[in-house]
Amino acid sequence: MLYQPSTSGLLYGGPGSGKTAFAVSSFYDWRTGTPVTNNAKLVTFGREDNPALAVPESYRQTEKGTSLRFSSPALDSMDWLERFEAVTDMLLHEASKGNCLDVLVVDGMSEFDLLFEEVFSATNAGGDEFKKWNALLSQMFAIMMRLDPAALGCTVLVTARVMERKKERRSNRSAIAGDPDFVDFDYYPSLRGSFRLHFPHYFNYVLYMETQMMRVTEGQFEGKSLPAHILNMVRTGDFYVKNQWEHQWLQAGEELQIINPHFPNVHERMVNAMNLGVKVTA
Repeated sequence: MLYQPSTSGLLYGGPGSGKTAFAVSSFYDWRTGTPVTNNAKLVTFGREDNPALAVPESYRQTEKGTSLRFSSPALDSMDWLERFEAVTDMLLHEASKGNCLDVLVVDGMSEFDLLFEEVFSATNAGGDEFKKWNALLSQMFAIMMRLDPAALGCTVLVTARVMERKKERRSNRSAIAGDPDFVDFDYYPSLRGSFRLHFPHYFNYVLYMETQMMRVTEGQFEGKSLPAHILNMVRTGDFYVKNQWEHQWLQAGEELQIINPHFPNVHERMVNAMNLGVKVTA
């Protein structure tokens, strides 16, 4: 297996922050157009896609040619969800026989959320609104159970958009309550419904990505400010970050933020931090 130990990671941030590029770099070096491993799959939902990465089609379909693009353009059928469930069942079955992927990337859980809501509403017109939210909650829990790296035998990377916490607003005439007081961060992974606060609990790490303008000091663009993609390894601002190996990462003297990250490099550094101070005995 390429990545040991197998972990689960959630990457979230705004558009263009580099979530998909970082996740894809775990199996395909899109900068050079060369594979890191051929034993990987990329799942996308709805309109989630990044053609600039030029990911080869072999990563985007099963060995039997089943597409791993799950959508319902007319918003009139849950067939996409049934196909996704069938694919995950197949991956779990293969893993139980020892035929595991090196990495599975699921791009777009925020898009899954919105797609599910819209198709469910369209196909259950006039139905109980609570039925939709209960169904979504059930599906989210089911997906998190299925995307268990221990069961799949591989590293699992998931992406999501960013959501801003609602602040309490008051006027002389009314008050609109914000999120619960115990939520002490302003930015977190975007999901609707009650599952949004459960979501991060299912991952070993939840890392926030953002774009910052940085001044170039050499080369063709010397003196210019260009966008850099930042991976936040620990929480240093008003955004949520979870890193189960935070103590080891800091003890190893690693960076709080990684500029233009590449997954194999970040994974190697994470493993080195995990093993820091571990004594091997005969």
